[in-house]
Amino acid sequence: MGRRRNKRRKKEKLMNVDWAELPQSILEIIFERLPLIDCISVSDVCRAWSNVIGQELSCWQRRGVPWLMMCGQKDRHVRTCLSILQNQDWEMVLHQAIGRYCWGSYQDWLILVKDVDCFNLEISLLNPFSGKKTDLPKTWNFYHKMVLSALPSVENFVCMLVHGQHRELAFWVRGAQSWLKQKLDGEPFEDAVFSDGSFYLLSSDYNISQIKVTDVLAAIRTDDDCEIETGCHEVKMSEEQEDEQESYTVLKYLVESCGELLLVCRFYSTKPNAILETHDFKVYKLDFSQMAWKRVHDLGDQVLFLGKCCSRSVSSGELGVPMTNRIYFSNDHAAPWWNEWDSSHLYGIPARFDPDRRDWGVFKIGDDNQENFRFRGNTDCWAPIWFTAPQWWCCRNLALR
Repeated sequence: MGRRRNKRRKKEKLMNVDWAELPQSILEIIFERLPLIDCISVSDVCRAWSNVIGQELSCWQRRGVPWLMMCGQKDRHVRTCLSILQNQDWEMVLHQAIGRYCWGSYQDWLILVKDVDCFNLEISLLNPFSGKKTDLPKTWNFYHKMVLSALPSVENFVCMLVHGQHRELAFWVRGAQSWLKQKLDGEPFEDAVFSDGSFYLLSSDYNISQIKVTDVLAAIRTDDDCEIETGCHEVKMSEEQEDEQESYTVLKYLVESCGELLLVCRFYSTKPNAILETHDFKVYKLDFSQMAWKRVHDLGDQVLFLGKCCSRSVSSGELGVPMTNRIYFSNDHAAPWWNEWDSSHLYGIPARFDPDRRDWGVFKIGDDNQENFRFRGNTDCWAPIWFTAPQWWCCRNLALR
């Protein structure tokens, strides 16, 4: 009887505790250890908890939920966004984006462009959650991708523009009045990414070019038209890769994942009436010691989000979602160097032929049921863009829905 009374008293004490009175420092320690999805849930417990989780704490800067921003909305002041993991949509108000295309992202920053006369682009970096904005110098509109080395709030972040077909690059840092251009020899670039202090560019022959951000900064600060030092690495391919390169049409993506450089090959075929059909994915890791692509059969707890303009790797453990070995992908165009403003003449062509077309899909690595995988892309609409909705914003806005 005594033990039962003690248990009952302890339970009553716990029930009478005002959890809202816990010190903020203690709550921060607790919430920092929770998966992101759980943080969104507990932010609805009481106002005090919601206030703590809803803060823009520096330790939570990298935590966020991958979202898709739908394209084809440049003349609207709101943009339709979709959280695939939470099965939620959101109409995001973006007055500063009216008349501009969303060209890509870096975490929670959007890359916005306006196609102006004489083949020029106006480029700006916008954080739709904080309202911060950075305008970049105008440039030619034939570049197809921008890669950032860090958040635009970081002092020495570098922007790199890429035109893969002509292997032409352009670099900008804060304070520069123009872009520093550089043209490289070799095969066309398929994709580019920033990892561990360097920009990496993937050629169509699977080789890698490396440009250190310190070399870019040094070249721009000299005020001379000097060339930036570039490391060109010949990367060995497996026999399987060589056979696939000859037998299939492949879209190639570079993804930084936990300090490693991943190559994701997306195999597709072009059906009649301009319908793109994806039927397989394979992942490789760059072995820097042997300069060779090694096949990856297990991603661990990492989930990949692929897109022509931006790709990323996210921990499923940090997100708090029970999924492994998954690749989420958007409906990319087959030509890596095309942009949304180049493709308006294609809209409406395939809609009459194939109603079963989608804007995004998911592929499970190592799943035997994926042998007959088929994904038909919605070529009637440009591919949506991945971006990260930060934890504090999700807790303030989504937990109340």
